[in-house]
This record gives sequence, C-alpha cells and structure tokens, in this order.
Amino acid sequence: MIGYYRLTDEEIKELPSGSRNIENDIYNLVYPLIIGDELPKDLYLLYTTLEIPIIKFKDINTYNNDDNKEQKKYIKEFSEYLKLNTEIENLEEGEIGHTLRVGRYALEICKLRNLNKEKTKDIYIAALFHDVGKTRIPNKILSKPKKLNKKEFEIIKEHSKYGVEIMSDFLNENILEMIMSHHERCDKSGYPKGIIPNEGSKIIGIADSYDAMVSNRVYRKNKSLKAAQEELIRCSLEIVNGGKGKLYDEEIVRQFVLFHGYNTLIKKHTR
Repeated sequence: MIGYYRLTDEEIKELPSGSRNIENDIYNLVYPLIIGDELPKDLYLLYTTLEIPIIKFKDINTYNNDDNKEQKKYIKEFSEYLKLNTEIENLEEGEIGHTLRVGRYALEICKLRNLNKEKTKDIYIAALFHDVGKTRIPNKILSKPKKLNKKEFEIIKEHSKYGVEIMSDFLNENILEMIMSHHERCDKSGYPKGIIPNEGSKIIGIADSYDAMVSNRVYRKNKSLKAAQEELIRCSLEIVNGGKGKLYDEEIVRQFVLFHGYNTLIKKHTR
C-alpha cells in the first residue's frame, strides 16, 4: 500500500498503480508514506507513534522491495479498523478529526506524565479506537439534533462494550481495557461498570471530554477553549471546594490545563 502527500504532478505520474492521496482520506493508513514536505501535526504524530515509515519520493524503490509482510499486514488491518471512525465523526460532528485530536491530547498528557514508550503507545492506540463501538449504534441516535432520552442514552452507553468486541482479536488486553473504561469516572459514576478507571482510561476520558466540548456537535455548539478547561477543572474538584465532583483525576487535569496555558484558571478554582 503506497500513499502520497503533496507530490508534484510529475512525481504523481511516476507512482505505481493503486497509490492513494492521503489528503483525501486521513484514515487510510499507508505503507509506506511518501511526502513532499512536512505532514500536518496530527498525521505526523500518528505515523511516528505507530512507527510507520515516512519516506521521500526518491526512496520509493527501497520500500517497494521491502519484504516485511507482517508489518504491512498489521498496518493494513489497523487502517481498516480506523476508517470505521469516519462514519461516526461525520454523523456527530459533520467532519472528521475527533479521533486524531483525542489521540494527540492523550499523547500530550502521556509526555507530561513521563510515561514509558510502550504504555504511551497503548494509550494512543486506545484513544484512536475509543469510539469504534459506535459503529453498532443506530445512526438516528448518533445524529439526533436534540438531547438523548434515557432509553437512547442507555443504548449509546453500550458502545464501550461493542468497541472491545470489535477489536478483541486485534488489540492487546491493556488497550481493550482502556477502550472499555474511557467513560468510567473517578467517583464511580461512569459506565459500563461504575469503577475507578486506570491511568490510561483517565487520560483518554479527559482528552475525549475536552475535544467533545471544544467541537461542534449536531446537538450543540462548541465551548471556547477557556470554558472547556474551566469545566475540566470544576469536574476534578470536590463539590465542597466549588467543583462539580471528582469525575476526572485532578492531577492529570492540572497537568493538561497548565500545558495549554491556562494556569490562571487553576488558581481561580483552587484558592
């Protein structure tokens, strides 16, 4: 599988048949990736974190002759599963990108917490696939322009379990647990089990919630970055301290908010 990014017209003419322009479909992972200049940040993070080669056009023959069939097979399968997110994002947001942004935020937090490479990669992959179970949720629920009723919300809560079922033969147990638990909360008010999530699930839950708040959805407009980060802070503090309850890990929220430059918000809510 060969893909290209911003090649010249002359270079494109020389590409083998079956080449694909990844600008038109960012969820089609390619092996190898051929670029003419720098990739957008989220795509660069995707390829470097997953250790997929990024090569120049002049090196194409070297990679065409590469006989690493297992790696190519894994990347092809990864691509096929990741593309399932496109349908979901089109229904909920009207545009794609949520998956990559949640992955980016999760990576930022992992680096802030100095997590090792293996754990960071697992968390990133879980972030990419956290919503894949929504492919089994009826479209009329995903695209509903109003607040879900109780019955509909119970249906959509099943997506965590569905995600594990879909990915069970492809991803390891640690990643599957994070997919299952990304809606669990520190006060045990989350789902599907009502437990305190592990560190990776906490990170993905914060990244997912933040991106959901700052993104337009079919049922509401986005919050400003400042308002979204204030909400994260309020939802990481005990109610007696002026918060909404400990939905999110306070230490992780502090690290994430400080990284994004709103340290004054933390002071405001922790005096």
